[in-house]
Amino acid sequence: MNELFDKLIIRFIFAIFLCFMLFLYKYVHGSVHPSSRTQILKKFSPLKNAADTIHLFSRLIGLGIIISEFYFSMSKGIGYAIFDFFLQATIAFVIFMASTFVIESIVLYNFEYNDEVIRRKNISYATITFSNSLGIAYLLKTVLMVSEHSIIYLVFLWLFSLVILGFACKSYKYVSKLSLQKLVVQQKISIALSYTGFFWGWVVIISSSLNHQLEDMSSYSIQVLLKVLLALIVYPIILKGLHWVFRIQEIEFKTDEKEHLELEENELQSYGIYEGAMFFTTCFLTSVITGHIHYGTFYPIF
Repeated sequence: MNELFDKLIIRFIFAIFLCFMLFLYKYVHGSVHPSSRTQILKKFSPLKNAADTIHLFSRLIGLGIIISEFYFSMSKGIGYAIFDFFLQATIAFVIFMASTFVIESIVLYNFEYNDEVIRRKNISYATITFSNSLGIAYLLKTVLMVSEHSIIYLVFLWLFSLVILGFACKSYKYVSKLSLQKLVVQQKISIALSYTGFFWGWVVIISSSLNHQLEDMSSYSIQVLLKVLLALIVYPIILKGLHWVFRIQEIEFKTDEKEHLELEENELQSYGIYEGAMFFTTCFLTSVITGHIHYGTFYPIF
């Protein structure tokens, strides 16, 4: 009976602390985007700005994803379990906010939140930030799980995964036939759909590469990098296979014509959906090969 009562208390405290984290985000957001400080402190009106709604709830859902599988160790008592949760949740909150700031500084370096969301109500920009928040949250959830309550391992894995993800984001302009900067300015949802598939696909690959036991940092890092390298080798094979099997007709144009690619609105949207779906499908199938094939004993033991 006491065990059930302790679990009830923990769930109640969990709910209160989660609400406190959401409240805290409100003020952290104002610190990260000073020009929007007065806006974020006002009453929120969902009917006035859909872009702001997408951006806000992407952060809230991201926080929920990160702490969705926290482990409470009751063996040392309820007081220790609550303290341990507070410490983990606080660290997770800090690294989540820092990660979103870093990745969006890489991807959306030409854009500013106040201009795109508050003034222009740019749905394309907001959808990209939504994709970033959920993808980063999923990746950090893996990092927290692998670190197993070790602060040193957590910081190492966080920085390590962030560097890999940053390089992946920089490669988008080389693999996509759409210009991210140009189409975000034009508020085209097609670029957001394409980028979402690409970003979430790479998150799946990196998460599957990270998801194994960490005993020694050097050997672990080598294994992760080898899995990522293997993914880079397998990815084009899967991509070519999908094109060959389904006889997909690609758009052909020279590299220097990328900024001048002209499509009808419905064609552009269709192509954005296609690119996003192709990126994510290829990355997911690649992660199945690189991260989800488990080997038993190769040779019989006599």
